[in-house]
Amino acid sequence: MKYAFSLSCLLLTTLYCTVTPASCIRVISTSSLSQAALAAGYTAANWTGATDAESRGKLGLPAVISLSNGGVGFQPEGTLLASSAATFVPAARTAGYAANQILFRCNVTDLGSIYEYYATNGDDAWGGMYDVPAIEGAYYTYLKNVAVRLTNLKSGEYYSRYWKNRAIPESDVFNDGTYIYVPASAFSDVFVELFRVDDASKGSDSSNRSTYSWAGPAGYIAFQGGGLSPSLSVGSDSRTNYNGWASTWPGGWSLYNQSAFVRGAACRISDYPAIVTLPTITVAELASGSTSQAAFSVNVECESGAKSGTAASTTSSANVAMGFLVNNASAASAARTLGLMTASGGYTWLLSNNYGSSGTASGVGLRIYSDKFSGQPLNLLPSATTMTTGNAGGWYGYQDLTTLSASGSTNIYTGDFTASLEAIPGQTITSGVVYAQLQVLVSFQ
Repeated sequence: MKYAFSLSCLLLTTLYCTVTPASCIRVISTSSLSQAALAAGYTAANWTGATDAESRGKLGLPAVISLSNGGVGFQPEGTLLASSAATFVPAARTAGYAANQILFRCNVTDLGSIYEYYATNGDDAWGGMYDVPAIEGAYYTYLKNVAVRLTNLKSGEYYSRYWKNRAIPESDVFNDGTYIYVPASAFSDVFVELFRVDDASKGSDSSNRSTYSWAGPAGYIAFQGGGLSPSLSVGSDSRTNYNGWASTWPGGWSLYNQSAFVRGAACRISDYPAIVTLPTITVAELASGSTSQAAFSVNVECESGAKSGTAASTTSSANVAMGFLVNNASAASAARTLGLMTASGGYTWLLSNNYGSSGTASGVGLRIYSDKFSGQPLNLLPSATTMTTGNAGGWYGYQDLTTLSASGSTNIYTGDFTASLEAIPGQTITSGVVYAQLQVLVSFQ
């Protein structure tokens, strides 16, 4: 087994040196685990540290992120373009980790002195070297007009170019009395935010469509303890202090190839109802074909020249579509179980958040109708992170669902819709409450 060493020398008449093995090691096989650790359900596997190629776990960002032409008042500096929470297990590594995978083993005497360090990629001009003065914790990226901010979800602090740390508590490790074992689950998740920024002198890529080709990560998680990454210190500059990289740094967060960024004349949702209440209806009425309906409207504000369509945007044409996203996981799962989907993955019904639970009506669901689609229910989006093109996937050209209602420096389009509670064919109807959620999206394709 390979060890790291520290040297200490005492100069007298003769030079005496002692060589002390590090008390923490990097675990890459189950041979480093005790029988007690194995019996407790822990495992081990070979892993590579946070190199560029190994820091590309999926962050859960939208498949397409819209960058406007920058018209007055449209996406001003600080506009949140996208955000997502990503878990260390498995997103901190391209190949992923299991929650019970042991990454480090230390002597039991190291309890209380093992740490997670985290910082931006300070020696990378587009990975965390240059901060955005007007947005706390944000750093310029490879894309012009785009900044990223990372938040450590266990400490609640922003990543910075200057190292911060968090003590790994005893409750997060396994102790067999001789060694402590640090699993992947001990490390922190991250919250990723992307902002619009004005300074176009920073960054390199200003293309109309980019999949973010810069390889460097935006931030790192390092491990310190028992002789590993010994020179990391709180407040030191990650531009020059990257002690332990990459082998004892278990995680990195990268924007590489995560999303398509499209520039052009953009649209945004400017008004929508927070709650739509439907009238009460009986089981018998639903079984006989009656429905309970309520109307609602959505306003879409667009820059001049915004193009309506569902075809994938190109470097010369940024097509804008809108759709309704099923954003509750249990409702989405129930719809999949019942097969309420198109061949392209769009949902055909919106189910209650707690569908199948006691007190929640079953055998019924909501359908969304547009006044511009005579009697035909809309398909609903299954995900914001996977782009499904066309009506079957839940996307519609924004002008297919709306009508111009006001014009000026920007144009306002209004869409009139109906939410309809109906019986699902082939299902048994039971009484109860229906509470469902939709998120209306407008995005470049």
